[in-house]
Amino acid sequence: MDTINDMLPDSLTNMSSTKETSNEPEERVSKDEQSSSSSSTSSASSDAASPITPKRPYVVNNDRKTEASSKRITKNPFKTFTSKVEKLVYWENSTNSAAVLLAGLSFLIFTSYYSLFNTFCALAVTLIGSNWVYVNGRKQLHSLLNQKPVNPYETILAEKPWHIERENVEKYLDFTIEAINFSLLEIQRIVLVEDPLRTIKYVFIFYGLWTLGCWISFRTFFGIAVVLGFTAPIGYQKNQTLVDDKLNHINKILHTQMDRGFKVAKQHTGGIYEKARTYAGNLKKEE
Repeated sequence: MDTINDMLPDSLTNMSSTKETSNEPEERVSKDEQSSSSSSTSSASSDAASPITPKRPYVVNNDRKTEASSKRITKNPFKTFTSKVEKLVYWENSTNSAAVLLAGLSFLIFTSYYSLFNTFCALAVTLIGSNWVYVNGRKQLHSLLNQKPVNPYETILAEKPWHIERENVEKYLDFTIEAINFSLLEIQRIVLVEDPLRTIKYVFIFYGLWTLGCWISFRTFFGIAVVLGFTAPIGYQKNQTLVDDKLNHINKILHTQMDRGFKVAKQHTGGIYEKARTYAGNLKKEE
């Protein structure tokens, strides 16, 4: 056989070798197809054996979200300060109340003569300049005494450096967000007129402020509000029975006047409604 192969030309031997090599991948492909078909049949049989469980739909519980959001938003953040304000205006601690009252009135009197911006700039120049003289003077004194010049604030700032605690900032930010949400919810209730008396109350409040603003300046109004805030509650507490009687009497008068006004308005609106109704009926008859 070897002699026969040697006698054959090289082209024939090469063709036979290529046929043999080309048959190998065909056999591999057929084996792979058989294995894939067997795996697919096995998976199909396993799927047929196992029951198909339907997927549960994703349900969003909107009630819980609305309840949580309403609880978070309707929470009044100003209740934390009411107790402190009540202690001040009722003079439970006379020293603190007097200090706050004097500070507020002093601020109003000072700002009526001087500008806050100019005051801040003047204080900054004075403090920074005096501090520069003090620090350099101490250093020069130490150098004259053959001592190492040391900054007088070095030990203080090294032990307690100036910084802002992140927890305090987050606390104030949370309070600010809650206050804004509470105010927006109150505005929403006014716009939707959920309680007509509440909307009318705000109308009278802003009308009164508008009228006072036309007569007096904001600084004067703020000063009167501060003085009344520290005198009216304690005066009401001492003369509560007399003030309550006067207020009840005024409330009764207001209610009677409002009832009369509503009756007159109903009479006029009723007559207008009847006139409009008859006019519309006459128009229909003419057509």
